[in-house]
Amino acid sequence: MELVIILRELWRRRVIVVLIALLALLAGFAVAFRLPSLESRKHEVGIATAGVLVDTPNSQVIGVAPKGSDTLGVRAGLIANLMTEGVVKASIAERAGIPPDDLDGVSDSSVGAATEKPAASSKAYVLRTRVAITPGGDRLPIIEIEAEAPDAARAAKLADAAVVGLGNYLDSKATSEQVSEAERLRVSGLGPPQASDVVRGPKTVFAFAVVIFVFAAGCAVMLGALALIRGWRVASAMEDQVEPDQPAAGDELARFEEQFGAAEADERAWREHAMTPPADDEHTRD
Repeated sequence: MELVIILRELWRRRVIVVLIALLALLAGFAVAFRLPSLESRKHEVGIATAGVLVDTPNSQVIGVAPKGSDTLGVRAGLIANLMTEGVVKASIAERAGIPPDDLDGVSDSSVGAATEKPAASSKAYVLRTRVAITPGGDRLPIIEIEAEAPDAARAAKLADAAVVGLGNYLDSKATSEQVSEAERLRVSGLGPPQASDVVRGPKTVFAFAVVIFVFAAGCAVMLGALALIRGWRVASAMEDQVEPDQPAAGDELARFEEQFGAAEADERAWREHAMTPPADDEHTRD
């Protein structure tokens, strides 16, 4: 029964319902497309992943306790940060064949750092780095690289440039500071980059969900507003209604006596006040 009442109310306000439906469709379009160009928010990008091992001169992979292995996790975090900014990032961009200003760097290796990710774009070049950690939260000397480019081929090229460019930068830095081969950190790629094309952007089902939510919320707000207005009017009418004053018994009896006479007034008084009429003398004598 309530459903029938609601549907009838919506039908009576069908013009407003149509406007709400148009607003819901606009919200759904805003989720799926960029307004006013109507360019789809979905776009295909290339993603490539690679790993870099930060090692000591005496490899920790085969050594039991090589010198300096206890600080490799911290050094890996520092290097991961350097890869996404300054000279190292510019060197990686040049090796990948892209302008340095077109490459965005994001590092997730800083503990507790809230790094804002660049806005998603089908033409963006993004280099993300993070340090692998154990389930217990300890850092490993492994830098995980994720490269984003317009397609998988360019993403793989950027990831490979990040590995090679990092090694070249560390070698040149060690040479300029005259660090011997036996004391240099060594970085090496953990296999070739793995690249693929992926679709980014909101799913179509999200747009449909927004349309349904906005339409239902709009209709609920309209029905609630109508019920509130109707209740307000009823309450106002009840407050404005004035109850008539009840006349006193004597005044009513006097008005009745003037209109119908004394006999009818006495009879009405007996009936209303439960009075017993006086006995007739003749009947009493009988």
